[in-house]
Amino acid sequence: MRPGGGAQALSPSAHASGGEQQGLFEAPAPAAPAPTDPARDSAGRVGGLRTTAGFALAEERPVASVRLIGVLPHLDRPFEYAVTAETAAAEAGMRVRVRFSGKDTEGIVLERRDEPTTDRALAPLVRLVSEDVVVPPALMRVCEDVADRCAGTVGDVLRLALPPRHARAEKRDREMAAAERDAAARGSAAAAEAEAGTSSDADTDTDTDTDTDTDTEDAPAADAPPTPPRPGDRYPGLAALLTRAGGAEGPVPRASLTLDAGDPWTSVTAGALEDLGPDRGALVIAPDQRDVARLSRVLTERGVDHEVLAGTDGPEKRYRTFRRVLRGATRVVLGNRSAAFAPVRDLALVICYDASDDLLTEPRAPYPHVRTVLQARSAEERCALLFLASSESVPLRALETAGYLRRLEPLPAPVTAVRPRITAMDQYLRDREGASGRSRMPREALRVIREGLTRGPVLVQVPRSGYVPAIACTFCGTRCHCPECSAPLSLTGRSGPLHCRVCGRREDGYRCPECHRTEVRAMVVGSTRTAEELSRAFPSARLQVAGGAHGPLEDADVDPAGIVVATPGAEPAPEGGFAAGLLLDADAMLARAAYDADVEAVRRWRHAIALVRTAEHGGEVLVVGTSTLPAIRDLVAHRSSVFLDRVLADRAELDLPPASRLAEIVGDRDACRRFLENVELPDGTDRFGPVDLDGPGQAGTARAVVRITPSRSRELTTALRSGVAGRSARKERGSLRVRLDPPDVF
Repeated sequence: MRPGGGAQALSPSAHASGGEQQGLFEAPAPAAPAPTDPARDSAGRVGGLRTTAGFALAEERPVASVRLIGVLPHLDRPFEYAVTAETAAAEAGMRVRVRFSGKDTEGIVLERRDEPTTDRALAPLVRLVSEDVVVPPALMRVCEDVADRCAGTVGDVLRLALPPRHARAEKRDREMAAAERDAAARGSAAAAEAEAGTSSDADTDTDTDTDTDTDTEDAPAADAPPTPPRPGDRYPGLAALLTRAGGAEGPVPRASLTLDAGDPWTSVTAGALEDLGPDRGALVIAPDQRDVARLSRVLTERGVDHEVLAGTDGPEKRYRTFRRVLRGATRVVLGNRSAAFAPVRDLALVICYDASDDLLTEPRAPYPHVRTVLQARSAEERCALLFLASSESVPLRALETAGYLRRLEPLPAPVTAVRPRITAMDQYLRDREGASGRSRMPREALRVIREGLTRGPVLVQVPRSGYVPAIACTFCGTRCHCPECSAPLSLTGRSGPLHCRVCGRREDGYRCPECHRTEVRAMVVGSTRTAEELSRAFPSARLQVAGGAHGPLEDADVDPAGIVVATPGAEPAPEGGFAAGLLLDADAMLARAAYDADVEAVRRWRHAIALVRTAEHGGEVLVVGTSTLPAIRDLVAHRSSVFLDRVLADRAELDLPPASRLAEIVGDRDACRRFLENVELPDGTDRFGPVDLDGPGQAGTARAVVRITPSRSRELTTALRSGVAGRSARKERGSLRVRLDPPDVF
């Protein structure tokens, strides 16, 4: 078998000279002649594999099936290698180094075999990188499933799943594990001695007073304060899911839970982990590292042992944490997107918070979403799956409709106890104010801020950072773009010139290309400009800006009597929450150029609302925008599904996701067209394009979109995967990228 360019992986003579080959495959002759074996030929081969008397362990299973990492798509399959004396300890799931196509390549052992499937001599395993089983069989099957779902290669998925090995971290963790075992052994011996001594004392003590007051024993104190209810107690289905989590029989519990604004996701998650039990493993995925840190603080306060597997950690710390999780030192693992493949022991529960966040989409091939990875793990490892969010998600609602997820409903409760008082700037409020009611910041917004400052900090959310990040012609409304690179022009200050944020061009004499006017106006006002306006209205309050060039604002740094101006996703979460919230420029948030702009806007708004105190504690939120829009009306309504039902109906009518499965093919113009000509798409697949792209840095590229019904999505991924492999085997020129259901497809 000669896979184009990979014949060296099957023949040891292609890697070493005669002397090197002698040293690898032959050992010194034994003192006594070995008995002849009729199954061996004169060269000492069994089925094409050279063996010697020195390979005692390797002879038991002398062939290793290896999955290579980082090879071309048409070579994404197992390859067989000979196990040498130096690599005799290699077992399934271990890292090895092999020679492939003349290069030193890393791979994962899939299994050991007695006989090879080829009659040619096998190349040897060069080196056993580590004796750690970094990819258990179940996790390997998960990687294969993810590659199949995303039309990618298993090697690329393994690259996402495994952190780079760090020798010093591995050595220190081995020493730490040995010390922990010694300490546990000493503790067990001391406990046994103490128990033996206690039993001896009990046998010899005959004067023990057995008259005890059974009425007062273990009675709770009369003045003990009652235990406050936990937020998770309001969701009865959550307790049922935790009871069935990790069960070996029966259906696997999978559910979605939309939290009320008054229920912090960290408290609900921490309560679920406490109820899970110490003998079952759990994995929690959150979009942002700040979310992970918040949950970690809550678990630390409650005494729940856990590990944080963060992609932002250095190589040494990350690999040390990975090894602790691998050897079962802890059963609870927190992390963001990079922790979705964490090898948790006895995994029984997986929780994903805010699955609609774009940070959970992997930017590297094969571009899997964390939701896809967790679904594959739930199917393979039979672990319960729970999606938490502050806002309903379109993909999760589609999974609920299909019967894959069960929707957990909260118990009935007064509206004032579970959310702040939410008001939209409707026509009545605008008419009551007069001319100021139609301004960007009406008097009602100033009232909400003024009264909120008397009770605590106030949050002001704006769509964009900067000063004036988007401007347009005053006369015709045409958006101002850079004549050099076509990027949007913006203002950096009150009297600053127009400049391009991409190429840095300064445009002093701008003229509208449509009407040739020179006057411009602000389309979107950024966080810096908003803070400047609020500082003049509230000179005694401290203004803090979060997001953009100002960077994040830590939760503990929020002024108890200040105003925080933040962009979506950068809002801090102070202790006790915000006293009031103001959502500015709601119409600008909805005007984003994307087919899911309304759903995404509602998600971002609800995350900000969840940071505000409930109405019982004086929490109030004002939305400044067109109150008749369905997205804004959904904020005011309580536990309503009208908006999302309408979105799903509209998408089904237009064949948009999740009513269809989409794939995007982007690459060089000729490569994209040749790919679509050669690939055999399933019958009934709709094809759009290819269309030439003319954006900044996209010269010579084209884009095509293919669409199919969700029930036949595996047929589409199989066809695309075969097409990519065939293109790689033919060594066609040009770059090409295939993505399934990209968030920015329309």
